[in-house]
Amino acid sequence: MALWQTSFLFLPKPLVADHDEVPVEAFERYQDDLATVAPDFVLPSDYAKSIEQLLPPAKGWHEDMELWGSEKSDDICIWRDAGKLSSIDIRIDVRKLDGSLLEAVLALAESWGCVLVERRYRKVCRMGVRDFRALICGHPHHRAMQDPKAWLPVLAEEVRRNEERG
Repeated sequence: MALWQTSFLFLPKPLVADHDEVPVEAFERYQDDLATVAPDFVLPSDYAKSIEQLLPPAKGWHEDMELWGSEKSDDICIWRDAGKLSSIDIRIDVRKLDGSLLEAVLALAESWGCVLVERRYRKVCRMGVRDFRALICGHPHHRAMQDPKAWLPVLAEEVRRNEERG
């Protein structure tokens, strides 16, 4: 993921339950193995058509990857492993927030019985478009794009602390 993007997972609502923030241990299991942690979850048969209403189809760089949009901007990626659903991700370009895209993404998640979970801090996004935009605008990636001198050192320190923790 690029610094100008913030990333969210689509997770089935039963996995997230009432959490406002998904616990680290649970998130690590959820982020790459949906078929195992949510065996009853299936995408609707028209999922690709629904995504194409938001972003154009694109060629993924791996055979297990379905991609819409641009990896250099906004994109939705579905990963499979041996045909089984692994993850559903969206990366949003913080340099150019599109209110209609944000609203449509929240509606898409809801229609699939999912919620969006921000990857960096595992924040569950049960919110309307206004609060979703505010969440993204408060994200360090957005702030780094607005004020790199102030925020790049903050992000570098966060990375250093995470590396020390292992």
